[in-house]
Amino acid sequence: MLQWTFLAIALALATVAVRAKEATPSPAGPAVVAPGLVPLPCAETGPLRPHTRGYCLIQRHYVRAAPRAALLEAATTLQARHPGTNIRYMEGSWPIGTRPMPPHLPHGDGRQLDIALFYVDRRGRPLDRAPTRSGYGAYEPPLKSRYRRCTGATARAPGIDAPDPKQDRNWRLDEARTATMVRLLAADPRVRRVFIEPHLKARLGLSGLGKVRFAGCRAARHDDHIHVDFF
Repeated sequence: MLQWTFLAIALALATVAVRAKEATPSPAGPAVVAPGLVPLPCAETGPLRPHTRGYCLIQRHYVRAAPRAALLEAATTLQARHPGTNIRYMEGSWPIGTRPMPPHLPHGDGRQLDIALFYVDRRGRPLDRAPTRSGYGAYEPPLKSRYRRCTGATARAPGIDAPDPKQDRNWRLDEARTATMVRLLAADPRVRRVFIEPHLKARLGLSGLGKVRFAGCRAARHDDHIHVDFF
């Protein structure tokens, strides 16, 4: 997809920078940060971590204070229920605090964050993070084709669609951890809504949660990550 080509290039450059600066404990801060924005944790410690430090190096790890607190609380509770589990975030907002933040239309003002789903390997062993470089793209397709929402006249446009992964992939969705994470976030009054594909909402037993919604067929797939909007 075109919008992820930019992201892939940026992350590749950031990965090179990380390897060249292994001794650096944290990325350098930007010259100016918009009022009200704070950075998410970038270290490989604690229950809330970036999927890759590249998101910190390209300065897309900013949110507002209330979302940061909500995320840390959810991540701490999730880790208590599923020891060894960390919430892995991807794209949040950039430090200038304005929308849109390409390639995203809704990101940019510190009230949005993409979070990776949880996965297991083919033996059912939990994976530490999504099995892709960026955290995006590890799609969990519908169990049956009739559960797919965007088809025919409502099919997603080529620029935002993506094919299902191969049947013989080495990973599968971790339903228990993913469902727990979504429930924790949806229960927080600081969370406005959580976007996920309808087939996963039903599969994970989330149908009764009004905050858990479908982003629509004009939006990118949300069966590889969730998009969280905060008040």
